[in-house]
Amino acid sequence: MKGRIVAIWVKTCKNLYSEKTVNQAMESVGWGEKKIFTPLEDIDDEILNKFIDFVCEKENLNKSELWRIMGKDNVCVFQKDFPTFLQSPNLYSFLDSMHGIVISIANKLKVTNPPILNIRPISKDQAIFTYESSREMFDYFLGLIDGFSEYFNEEIEIEEIKRQESNLELKLTFKEDIYFKKEYKLNKVLSLGFIKNSNIKIGLFSFIFSFLGLTVLLGFDSILKSIIGAVIAGAGTTLGSFLVTSPLKRISRELDKFNDNEYSINSEIETKDEYESFFEKINLLKNNLSADFTAFKGVTDEMNTFASGIEGISKSMVSTSDEIASVVEQVAIGAVSQAENTQNTVEKLKENLDLINNIAESENDNKGELEIATKKIRDSYHGVDHTSTNILNSLEQFKDVKDKGIELSKETKDMLKIVSIVSDISEQTNLLALNASIEAARAGEAGRGFSVVAEEVRKLAEQTNDAVENINGKLNYFTEIIGELVNKINSQFDVLESETNSLKDIKNISKEAKLSSEDVSKSMIKTVEELNEQARAMEEVFSNVENLAAIAEENSASSEEVSSNVTNYTNQIRNLTNSIENFKTMADNFRELLKKYRI
Repeated sequence: MKGRIVAIWVKTCKNLYSEKTVNQAMESVGWGEKKIFTPLEDIDDEILNKFIDFVCEKENLNKSELWRIMGKDNVCVFQKDFPTFLQSPNLYSFLDSMHGIVISIANKLKVTNPPILNIRPISKDQAIFTYESSREMFDYFLGLIDGFSEYFNEEIEIEEIKRQESNLELKLTFKEDIYFKKEYKLNKVLSLGFIKNSNIKIGLFSFIFSFLGLTVLLGFDSILKSIIGAVIAGAGTTLGSFLVTSPLKRISRELDKFNDNEYSINSEIETKDEYESFFEKINLLKNNLSADFTAFKGVTDEMNTFASGIEGISKSMVSTSDEIASVVEQVAIGAVSQAENTQNTVEKLKENLDLINNIAESENDNKGELEIATKKIRDSYHGVDHTSTNILNSLEQFKDVKDKGIELSKETKDMLKIVSIVSDISEQTNLLALNASIEAARAGEAGRGFSVVAEEVRKLAEQTNDAVENINGKLNYFTEIIGELVNKINSQFDVLESETNSLKDIKNISKEAKLSSEDVSKSMIKTVEELNEQARAMEEVFSNVENLAAIAEENSASSEEVSSNVTNYTNQIRNLTNSIENFKTMADNFRELLKKYRI
């Protein structure tokens, strides 16, 4: 079955039933729901039947019923595509010409084994319609009859007489008369089955009429006279009829001239009756035919000139159409390649889009973690800044301790000097007491009291000296401790001061890190937002590219269809060229044929 017809049936199913069901049916037979049927494509009948079976099953329909409904609906398509074929005065005349219409359409679509249709009247309002087809699409044919009956607004009764392999026979009963046959019974009786001449029939009628009349007048006793009189009357009537109807011979010769294509000689008869009128009508017909044939000769000359001009144009059209076909074929190949590349791009874009969405989703999670980390860095900086401030304050206080330690060390040294002085005083006092004891001893009894005092002073000096030594030892020890303490304070102060400077650097670095982390955080958050925006934009791009892929696929299919149509068009141009050549030949032949008409 040709793709053009199958495309109409698929479209009909979509209009009558669920488009979803039809798409599923197309998928089930391997066509695909976007299948485009080219006009001259051959579709396997078995696949077509599977498609119809699927639709029937899904829509809970009887297959015969579906075909009949489709047949009736397709009359609308037939009316739109072939309006000229439906310009018949009534349904019967259309059905009578239907076989020729089917053959014409089959030749146009290059359909092999078209159905054979035949209709023959059996009464004034009944006819037998036969349909022969190897595809046995009887129900579809019945649907067509229903549709054409509705189109011509004529109700008919359809009686199925016979349905067998490849053949369907119907009896159609029409509301109006479809056949006229006038029967002249007297002429049939007078012919006696073999008499063809009307003059003899008139003589025979006169004989019979005269015989009956004479028999009534003369009686049965004079039957012989009646027969003789009837014979005389019949013979006379026959002779008179031959004489009166003799212009018919001339009229017959004039009609024979039509067969001899002779229209140049005009003639007349004078009978003062209807034969003269008949002859005038023949002359009028001859003059009209002469005028028509003269016009035909002029038309044939114009046709020949026109055909010669068209022949050159058609040859140019063949060359141009070949170039167009080549270009369209290249475009179709490019469209197919573009569709494939676009589809590949869609698939890769889909993979990239999925990857971007995954990255965006991961970065959205990292965004939260980054905000938390930035907050921790900010808090850490504030902690370092607070610690740095406290340490600086401690450093200032520790500097005071250091200064006080140095001052204490100096005071301790001063105390050692004082102790040294006291020690010197003690030694001098001890020396003085010793001198006083010596002097008291010299003085004797008078110096005994002074000796006691001197002794006491000596003891005091010794105690003082012991105390000074003790104090001096302790002061030396204290001085050493203070010195060590001062050294350690100095050392720790230097370390603390160095660490404080390092802490300042760390603080500054931490501040810079905080600022940088904030900038990075803002930048990354902005990047994540832009990434989300890009992901959404990519989704829109993907949707557009996907639509573009669908369009490319449609363009590919359309290009292939256009390529097929252009190829068909090129073939049609070649056929047109051949037809023009044939037309030119026919025009020449027609002109030669007209030469035998002498006008």
